[in-house]
Amino acid sequence: MGNFFYYFCRDLFLVPLRPISRAHYSGMDLVPKTGPGLVISNHISHFDPPFMTAKFPREIHFMADKPLLKIPILGKMMEWGHVFAIDRTKNDRGALKTALARLQAGNLVGIFPEKGIRHGVTSVLGGAELPIGTASLWRMADVPVIPMVILGSDQIYAWKNYLRRPRIFVRVGKPLPPDKNASREELRDRIAAAWRELFESMKRDYDIQPEELPQSAQQRWGHPVPVETESLKN
Repeated sequence: MGNFFYYFCRDLFLVPLRPISRAHYSGMDLVPKTGPGLVISNHISHFDPPFMTAKFPREIHFMADKPLLKIPILGKMMEWGHVFAIDRTKNDRGALKTALARLQAGNLVGIFPEKGIRHGVTSVLGGAELPIGTASLWRMADVPVIPMVILGSDQIYAWKNYLRRPRIFVRVGKPLPPDKNASREELRDRIAAAWRELFESMKRDYDIQPEELPQSAQQRWGHPVPVETESLKN
């Protein structure tokens, strides 16, 4: 049942997205064919997961905000498709235990470590510091980290972009080996550095234009740009 609903949910969301976008994928051959790992990605829009999984060679067990799994019918389908909840209003030890159990079973666990959708100076790609929590999980789990960067999906917030079919970019980087001897801060910085390296290579390889860089939904809708606050730190 889990496999069926994983691909069913993915394709259910991709069906309306494919005609209004042009997706570009790279680095999928770097994903380990077997064994556990943490798929660590930036998060720029609600449309990220379908694009992230469209060409990914293995199933990803996503950690998602608890309210998403409370949505009638859809929430249950997400659970059947390997999604599990995290309560971001507290230190959710249950979500941690679930993540570790799924890793121990040999699965890939997907996490958005920036604690929500981020763009500009509030994002790691824009220079913000990555919250330390994911580095703690990485150190505890002792598995490889598979860095991923997604760009362009936030353009879909604006109806005016549909006719031009905006470009979406998903790139996977070389897995980062576990290192039990490294501090949490060192591991955090390795993830951030891997993201930024992918980001720079994507800008160069795809000649990404300023309008394709991450923006808030409000910006895409043409609303006043919200004042950027200091990046979140933990």
